Amino acid sequence: MKSLFKFLIITAFITSPLSLASVLSVHAQAPSSLDGVEISANPSNPNPGEDVSVALESYSTDLNSASIVWIVGGKNYAQGVGLKSVSIPAPALGKTTQVSVVIKTIEGKEVRKIISIKSGSVDIVWESEGYTPPFYKGKALYAYENPIRLIAVPHLAGSNETELDPRTLVYKWKANDKVIQDQSGYGKRVLSIKEEIPRPLEIEIEVTTANGSQKGFANLRLEPADPSISFYEDNPLYGVLYNKAIVDRFSLSNQEISIRAVPYTFNLSSLKYLWSINNLERNDLSTNQSITLRTKGDSEGSSSIALEIRNVSDILQGAKNSITVFFTKSR
Repeated sequence: MKSLFKFLIITAFITSPLSLASVLSVHAQAPSSLDGVEISANPSNPNPGEDVSVALESYSTDLNSASIVWIVGGKNYAQGVGLKSVSIPAPALGKTTQVSVVIKTIEGKEVRKIISIKSGSVDIVWESEGYTPPFYKGKALYAYENPIRLIAVPHLAGSNETELDPRTLVYKWKANDKVIQDQSGYGKRVLSIKEEIPRPLEIEIEVTTANGSQKGFANLRLEPADPSISFYEDNPLYGVLYNKAIVDRFSLSNQEISIRAVPYTFNLSSLKYLWSINNLERNDLSTNQSITLRTKGDSEGSSSIALEIRNVSDILQGAKNSITVFFTKSR
């Protein structure tokens, strides 16, 4: 009998850890909300003043039949049967809006939920390294295979409502749904990228404080533009007349003119110029950005000038343009 009693005691001690593990497993699988009601805000990281939808969801009770009271900033905001969502403006930068909900279910239970809403925003400034001539008004368009530089300008504030130093924040950059690991991290607010595939560039940036208490988000879609060519007169006295492009038809006022081709939004590293005059290719001008036309005093007529520019390194970059130059007898 004593041996049997000892055996039972030993068995109990052996099995008790397994029972404890089973209990822990059950608790680990329990829902995060024990009352079965979840509250959420969309967007979760709103800009100041942006409309935020705060909503309830439950799989354990019928919220459509429940009496729901919404309290925003300590004041009754809205109430009604089945009122599962409300829309409220996001607070000013550095402020917090607390939203409370009192739910009386059809089963007679009372459930309370609270969510805090903070606002923050992020601006993205970008610039393409494609070429534009001097005095060009505006920024260079983004073209296929152009290197591009993006800078995040976050607007997140601390408890004193003062914007946080951008150098102290954490940045996560994504390009076309892929995280750019080597350019993401603490203080990394600048992204330099060159897209090799002919498609729009989708940029996302998520900015958080070091402790994760505040967050801002922004995205940007860049549609690539085609590079282009413009012609300008290269005047021996005034230089290149960038203020007036030569288009379609041009009449010579002198016996000689130099025409300069300007490759807009190209990468200038390895360009090839394919000139043709009256449909005759001029391979000897493949490195020339300018050509000079001269007329004889007793001749008149016209010449067709065409140019195709190709980027030898960035093969997606290319453009064509042409003009007709008319000349008359000198008097």
